[in-house]
Amino acid sequence: MVSDAGRAGLARGFVLQGFDRETEELRVELHLKPAPIERLRSLFDVGDDDAMANAYPLDAARARDLRDLVSERIDTDKYDFFLQHYA
Repeated sequence: MVSDAGRAGLARGFVLQGFDRETEELRVELHLKPAPIERLRSLFDVGDDDAMANAYPLDAARARDLRDLVSERIDTDKYDFFLQHYA
């Protein structure tokens, strides 16, 4: 369980992983800049996973909402992306 201070803090150690739709192989990893954890929790409608330890699918709308947190384009037309906590 995450403390109230942790919930209100910055999310670190998150990555967007893009998988090839045909082979299901990992092709892209985009590391997110630190962001308020509540921003991610709200965007992915996370209610019961305090640590956000699961993998969360990323659609085009969510990709637009996260584009300021990555240095490269999130190509949801080419890859299936998931938000994962890697730390």
